[in-house]
Parts: sequence; C-alpha cells; structure tokens
Amino acid sequence: MLLSIFIRTVIIYVILTIIMRIMGKRQLGELDVGELVITILLSEIASLPITNEEKPIMQAIIPIVTLATLEILTSTLLLKIPFTKKFLSSKPSVIIACGVIDRRAMKKVRISLEELISQIRQNGIYDLDEVDYAILEENGKMSIIPKSRYRQPDRTDLHLPDDDSGVMHLIVSDGVINTHSLRILGKDEAWVYGTLKSHGSSLRDVFCMTCNDAGKLYIAKGDGTILSPSDK
Repeated sequence: MLLSIFIRTVIIYVILTIIMRIMGKRQLGELDVGELVITILLSEIASLPITNEEKPIMQAIIPIVTLATLEILTSTLLLKIPFTKKFLSSKPSVIIACGVIDRRAMKKVRISLEELISQIRQNGIYDLDEVDYAILEENGKMSIIPKSRYRQPDRTDLHLPDDDSGVMHLIVSDGVINTHSLRILGKDEAWVYGTLKSHGSSLRDVFCMTCNDAGKLYIAKGDGTILSPSDK
C-alpha cells in the first residue's frame, strides 16, 4: 500500500510539473480568477488518486490534461482575439482618478474605504491627498500613482547623466565558465581567459566572476581576494 501511494505521488508530481511548465511561468505569479480556479481544481484532482488506491490514476491525469488544455486555449484566445476579453477576462477598475475617489467604482468591486487606505499605505503613501490614481488591476493588486509633486525625482529631473548598466551575469562559478552568460554578453571563452590574464589571475583561481551589460567586472578569487572592478 505504501509503495503504491509513493508511486502514484511521483507520477502525479511529474505530470503536474510538466503541465505547469507548459502553462507558463505566469501561473507561478499573480493569478486572475480563471487561473486561480484552474489551480484549485488541479490540486483537488491530483490528491484523489494519491490517497485513494481504488481510483485509477488515469481519472486524475485526464482531467489535469483537459484543464491545462482549456487554460492554454483560453489564454491563446484572449491573445489572438481581443474582443473575447469582454467575456473571459476582467477589467482594471479605477478607484481614484485625478485625486477624486469614485464611490460607485468602490461599490462595484466591493472594496471599503478602510481597505483602500490600507492598500495605499502598502504602496508607501500615507496621505490620500498625495494619490493621483488608484487602479485595481485584473489580478487583484492595486496600483497607486502619486501626484507629480510627490513622486521621487529620477536622474533626468536631477540633470544627472544616464547610467544604464543593465543586469549582472555570472561568467565564472568556482572555476567553471558559464557559456550561457557569455552568449548573452556576446563574448567567448577567449575573452574570459584574456580578461583574467590581464588581472593577473587564471581560471582555476577564480571563485566568482561577473560582468554586467555595461562591461563592469567583479572578480573574486578562491582565497578571498577581490580584484578591483573595472570597466571594459
């Protein structure tokens, strides 16, 4: 009996993992109503044949695959035919517009003033007078846009030069070159060896080497020595 439960659990786990991969990474983040329903149904259906040996495992696999197929078809339909969004998807609700609270919109989405203020506080704003727009998104999260005079200044406002350095890519991990990161940067292994040589180091001595999109390097050797970052 225990062996049967173990085998059934492994099979259902593998099937669900494959299904979730096919359905996409979005399923792992914020869910809309349809996606939440699918997720709940998947968990309920998957648990039945694991704990009840009398139920054939195909009674779970077939509904799981069917639900996943329906979700994929629905998502594709929404993407290809925008008109269907009116029937299959919800719309964002504007709760505050130009600093004015829309009481009708609040009643429609059944959100109280206390909940609205709580959402505003969670967005780092502590005074209703500072809010320009508050929009309840499709996934249930609220986007708060402060009035222009309360927004944080960016580099343009401060007349500072742009410094878009991009993201950091791991080039070497414990003496092993990450070829995937090199392809993203448009570099090759010869560049790695040449760069390390110019810094007086070799591949086997490097514990960590990173490079961002602007070419800024960070190199840490296995003995704890950190070489000074430099630009390309």
